[in-house]
Amino acid sequence: MTSPPIIKKTYADTTFGQIHYRYSIPSTPLKSTSLIFLHKSASSSASYTHLMNHYSSLGYPCYAPDMPGFGSSFDPNPSQILDIESRGTGWYVDVFMSAFKEIGFIGEEETKRVHLMGHHSGAVLAVELAATYPSHISSICLVGPTVMNAEERAAMKQTYFAPFNEPVPDGSHLQKTWDYLGNMGIGGNLELWQREAINHVRAWKGRNLIYGAVWGQDAEAMYKKVKCQVLLMCARDDVLWKFLGFVKGLREEGVTSVEIKGGNFEPDRDWEGISGSWTEFLESVDGSGI
Repeated sequence: MTSPPIIKKTYADTTFGQIHYRYSIPSTPLKSTSLIFLHKSASSSASYTHLMNHYSSLGYPCYAPDMPGFGSSFDPNPSQILDIESRGTGWYVDVFMSAFKEIGFIGEEETKRVHLMGHHSGAVLAVELAATYPSHISSICLVGPTVMNAEERAAMKQTYFAPFNEPVPDGSHLQKTWDYLGNMGIGGNLELWQREAINHVRAWKGRNLIYGAVWGQDAEAMYKKVKCQVLLMCARDDVLWKFLGFVKGLREEGVTSVEIKGGNFEPDRDWEGISGSWTEFLESVDGSGI
């Protein structure tokens, strides 16, 4: 393992708007397949800093975009919001594919393939990307896989869809955001807590848009369309832990499941646990030629 390259930040211009992304490319890449990291709501690509440092030091080109409405990416305009309400997660998938082609790690030719990691809502988009563009996706790793039936999606929407931290003049939304993160398992790292508080305050609109899209997707049917190898990861104190068994049972072959730690913030709080299993999985997939 060599010292990791510096993680840089820039923008991809798409017809939808500017997508901000982090990237780390080894000076001499040892791996031909890039790793793409899709964050959860309402975090940002910053949540993958540890994993990007680790994998770029192993020779993998690494990219992590901010979802529209999150981090430093564009906010959907009124017309685009109508598209999201109509098309759901498919709109986000189109935005990401447009950005990926602009960046250049996915092209028209089928030889340019990537490994995807998605966390929570990012995992939902990873599934749809793999189902829609199978010739470009070598594997997916779902951290907190959000695959549930219609009744379960409705229950999650009832619990998490309300815009709890819409800005108000007295600033009480800031305290609500801070308390929310504490209840969601942020842990005792104040630097992480502060970063996520800023991310969640910034993305109070984007959070509801992606959640509405996620709960509207037939996740079970979409997951069953995926043909590539799948690695499932979840912490026991993640809100999605109770759905892990259901997801595991949807496929008889080509799926591996691993328990990790870190509450709902596994990529930050247990990146070592994630990398320990994901590295072996990646080497297995690449070695098989799938």
